[in-house]
Amino acid sequence: MTAFRLNDTPGPGTHVFLIGVGAYPHLKDGSGRLNPRHRDLGQLTSSPVSAMAMLEWVDRSLNNPEAPLKSIEVLISQPGVTAYTDTEGLTQEIDSATWENFEVAAQAWFDRANTDPENVALFYFCGHGIGDGVNTYLLMQDSGASHDFLRHALHVSAFRVAMGACRAQKQLFLVDACRTLDLATVLNPHNSAQSGLVPGDVMQVFDGSNPVLHSARQGEVAFGMPGEVSYFTNALLLGVTRCAVFKPYGNHWAVSPQELQKAIAALMDDFSGRPQCPADGIVGVGFQLHVLAGPPEVVVHVTLDNGEANPFAEISYTALGATVVRPDKSHPWRTFVPSGPCSVQASFEPMGAFTAAPVDTYLVPPFQNILLEVQ
Repeated sequence: MTAFRLNDTPGPGTHVFLIGVGAYPHLKDGSGRLNPRHRDLGQLTSSPVSAMAMLEWVDRSLNNPEAPLKSIEVLISQPGVTAYTDTEGLTQEIDSATWENFEVAAQAWFDRANTDPENVALFYFCGHGIGDGVNTYLLMQDSGASHDFLRHALHVSAFRVAMGACRAQKQLFLVDACRTLDLATVLNPHNSAQSGLVPGDVMQVFDGSNPVLHSARQGEVAFGMPGEVSYFTNALLLGVTRCAVFKPYGNHWAVSPQELQKAIAALMDDFSGRPQCPADGIVGVGFQLHVLAGPPEVVVHVTLDNGEANPFAEISYTALGATVVRPDKSHPWRTFVPSGPCSVQASFEPMGAFTAAPVDTYLVPPFQNILLEVQ
C-alpha cells in the first residue's frame, strides 16, 4: 500500500482511496500469460493518467474545513515505475493495483475512515469494468491470472455494503469504468468477485450517505482518449473546481455529491438525449466534500430552437460587465459562465434573416439550459 498526507490528529477528516489500472498482464497485449477468456479487454493508457490527475487535485487542492484531508491511499498500475511527490515533500513509488495490494489498502482506508462518524470517505476507481445487468465488477491488475476471471475483481455493491459497517457517515464512490454486459458473468452463479473487506450485513440500514456515481450506464462503455484523462474524470475535476456546488450554510460554496452528479452529467452530455452519470443511492440534500476558494461558475448549454439558423448566428453572453462570443459554430454551445445575472443573445448575418429575443436570467450552479427562440 502507498499512503500520502497521513494525519492522525483527533477529529473529523477526509480519507481518500484512489485506484488507476492501466497495465493488465493477463489481458490482450499484456506482459504475462494471456487468459483465453480475456473478453477482448486489453491495456489502458487513460486510467493511470486519470488517477494521477485525481491524486494531484486531492493532494494540492482539496479543501474541506469540516473534514480536512487526513490520508490518501493510492494504487496505480502502468508499465514502469509510478512515483509521486506530495505537497509535504514526501516522494514514494506507488504500489501497483494488484488484488493483494487492494485488500491491504482497502482495510487501511476503512480503518482510518472508521475513526470518526463525521469523517468523509472518498473512493475512486478508473480501469476496466464489466457488468451482469445488475452488478458492476472492477478489474484489478491481476485480473485473468486465475482461471476464474473475476477472482481479482471488486464487486462494487458488495464493497459498498461492506463499507456500511464503517463509522464514517459521509461516503462517496466514483466509478470510472465500463459496465458492458458480460454474458459469461450473467450465466455464472458462482463468480468469485468480492469486496476485499469483511463481508457486510445486507440487513443493516446505513444511516449516512453513500452514493455511487458511474461514468457509464449499466450495459454501456466508458470513454477516454489514449494517454489522456478520461471524459468522466475530466468532467469530475471540472465539477469540483468550478461548478458542482451549493451553499450548505448560506455563506460559502461547497461541492456535494448531488451537485457533482448534475455537473458531470451536464459536462458529459453528448446532446443525444441519453442521460449521463447514473447514480445509485443519492439521498438527502448532500454533504460538503470541498469548498471553492472563489466564486463559482455555471455550465450553460445555449440552444437555438431552429437549428437551421445556427450557421448564421453569432451567439454571446454578457455577465459581470463582459461579453463573451461563441468561438465557433458548435450547437448547442457549452460554456462556463460566472454565477449571477446574465444575458444571452444572438445576432444573425445577413441581418434580418432571423431574429431572437435575448434571455435575461440569474445563473445558479451547477447547470442551466438556455433556449433562444428564433423568429
